[in-house]
Amino acid sequence: MTFKEIAMKSQHTLKKSLMSELTRIGYRTRTKKGFLYAKGSLPVMLVAHLDTVHRKSVETICYSQDGNIVMSPEGIGGDDRAGVFMILQIIKKHRCHVLFCEDEEAGGIGARAFVASDIKPDIKYIIELDRRGSNDAVFYDCDNSKFTKFITGFGFKEEFGSFSDISIIAPELGVAAANISSGFYCEHTRHEYVDLNVMADNIERVGKIVSTKTVKFDYIESIRPFRSLMGGRYYEDFIDFGRYHRMLGDANIKPLMLIPESSYIKMPEGDMVDNLDQYFVDDAGRVFEYLYDLDVAVEAAGYEAFTENGLPVRFRPKDAREVEVVPLEYAIDLAEAYMFCDMNDDDDL
Repeated sequence: MTFKEIAMKSQHTLKKSLMSELTRIGYRTRTKKGFLYAKGSLPVMLVAHLDTVHRKSVETICYSQDGNIVMSPEGIGGDDRAGVFMILQIIKKHRCHVLFCEDEEAGGIGARAFVASDIKPDIKYIIELDRRGSNDAVFYDCDNSKFTKFITGFGFKEEFGSFSDISIIAPELGVAAANISSGFYCEHTRHEYVDLNVMADNIERVGKIVSTKTVKFDYIESIRPFRSLMGGRYYEDFIDFGRYHRMLGDANIKPLMLIPESSYIKMPEGDMVDNLDQYFVDDAGRVFEYLYDLDVAVEAAGYEAFTENGLPVRFRPKDAREVEVVPLEYAIDLAEAYMFCDMNDDDDL
């Protein structure tokens, strides 16, 4: 399958297509609700997840002039369709174990289903391909210094991250794991893009890693609190995934119009808003505040927008843009999570 074909499939359809593709190239697959697994002959397991955060399926794919950058107005979903594509390329030469998980973005649901199954692969370590950028290696709460040295010996730099499927899988299997850059950038936004050259380079680099003979690397739990920004089990403790997913389900993309500079906004207390460049209005006249750091908008309850003549601001569809609107509670949780990350990042300096 090409990257374009992978990017344009739904999670359900992609899982079925991967099962057929793995069977075609000689793997025997096991599939259950939440994951697709195939046993390999090399004692390394490659992991990627099948879902993306985008609600719309990819319909249009755009390429940069040189053909190296891929985007989509619907959100390209490089997180983690890039990882899926890379694994298919790697196993053409290196017959690793393969695990494709569903619903990672909803809290690692597929990974949890996998560790609850009777599948216990005999492997020396795990590589997940679900990290932004080009040179990152994230180990979360796995603190095996020999494994870190092994992975970074191929040119990757240790970085810190929040959560991925290996945060759940590695501790349960007792083997070390790393999440490697897969060439996507600006993930979780519609501005996300994928650098095909980075993907190609890291396909080759991971191929060199998995073909290098080595000992088994055990999973060693970090004794340093918050080694990752909100990594592994700390992340699970900090975020109520059920509540997060329920609120995320209430999010939607709405056409909103930026309030004109000549207008003004009145708050419920009667005070005026000074800065208009972060406020929008919808077709019902409701005011929304755009939170630049989070790239979402929340309804500004009780706020009213008026023209300089004192008339309600009129919504003009031709001036509207699509904006993701989320419940205030979700925005607060997200902002607190970012503050939590920043606080612990500063402590590491």
